[in-house]
Amino acid sequence: MTASDERIKMIGQMAQDAGLIEDPQWLDRLKEPVPLWVVLDMLLKWIDRTDSQDGPYD
Repeated sequence: MTASDERIKMIGQMAQDAGLIEDPQWLDRLKEPVPLWVVLDMLLKWIDRTDSQDGPYD
């Protein structure tokens, strides 16, 4: 396994641990192209998790 393959595997595992990838089958397909809606879905989930629901801290 190359360093690039290890990095891709690590990123996939981190995304799964963070709940961005819910289907473990994606971990075997990390080098395949994905539809844009899959990427957008992951980004929206990430934004929802990082957005504060309590409002600004100012």
